[in-house]
Amino acid sequence: FCIKHAWKMKYRGNDLALGRAEPEPGEVTELIRGEWARGAFKELVFCGYGEPTMRLGALLAVAGAVKRGLLAPVPAGLKIRLNTNGLGSLVNGRDIVPELKGLVDSAHISLNTADPEQWLEMMRPAPEYAVEGFKSVLAFVRASVDAIPETAVTAIRGAGADLEKFSALAKELGANCRLRDGL
Repeated sequence: FCIKHAWKMKYRGNDLALGRAEPEPGEVTELIRGEWARGAFKELVFCGYGEPTMRLGALLAVAGAVKRGLLAPVPAGLKIRLNTNGLGSLVNGRDIVPELKGLVDSAHISLNTADPEQWLEMMRPAPEYAVEGFKSVLAFVRASVDAIPETAVTAIRGAGADLEKFSALAKELGANCRLRDGL
């Protein structure tokens, strides 16, 4: 799902409209603790309406609290995944992958195509990220492959991308290729 498309803030039966400011890291960790108390889960996913690394400080604080065991009874073995468009380093003005190392177990990067022009059409980045965006995402993928235990680039089946070229690019970057079905 992506807020860039007509969307009513509903996902799998949940209303995702916050109705207020973004939660602070402490609020998020309390929500995690509460969810864990209701039932175990194997994975904690950082995903956003756009790009979760736009709130990098909050992401690092929450992931760090989980990894350091500060949210007991959440198990130490809980896997942390980042779903990202790969623009986090460009958005933050520095290579953020070293900051994710040891906190994020899996990165799923929505690259969607091997073609830079098609990437612009599909991803519609903010103007300040358009010129360097595709190149920045590729650099983010390469860095993630070296620092994060599992790195995958993702594309949506049926969205018009050449999936053979996409798969070849994933292999060249050293990342897993994951094809998703559109909603």
